[in-house]
Amino acid sequence: MKVVLREWSDDDAGWYVRQVRDTEIVRFTTERPSLTVDDLLRALDRLRHDDQAIGLAVVDATSGDLLGNIAADRHGDVASVSYWVAPDARGKGVASQALVEMCQRVRSAWPVGAIQLWAHADNVASQRVAENAGFVDVTEDGATMEVDGQQWPVRWYRRD
Repeated sequence: MKVVLREWSDDDAGWYVRQVRDTEIVRFTTERPSLTVDDLLRALDRLRHDDQAIGLAVVDATSGDLLGNIAADRHGDVASVSYWVAPDARGKGVASQALVEMCQRVRSAWPVGAIQLWAHADNVASQRVAENAGFVDVTEDGATMEVDGQQWPVRWYRRD
């Protein structure tokens, strides 16, 4: 399956909100299952006016069906990327293709020295996506990250 990235439209909000209730997305990302369409529309409006962030829909290049979400934000000369894929699109190379394309867009948009991402330590599939897209595991022993007041075990990846 070939994918393309495009801007999120307001009409996509219902689909997005339904997807973030998926148990794997809730378990492995910072998405809130309580997200509403209005919350997302406000977030999209902020995103459209933020030159330090990119948020794109991952879609099937042939059908135009929505498949996932990918985002990046920049802090100085480092960009951080994140992604999730809808349940029906998993295991088909969607995330790997989207991540490679997002890295190209990040490099075109911003003068960054590196791109980084984190994956929950139990999310082996996301770790393989990072590695397949040319990221290197730079995790230090015992790495954690605070998410909603809890310490999550994570793996950190970097692509220079």
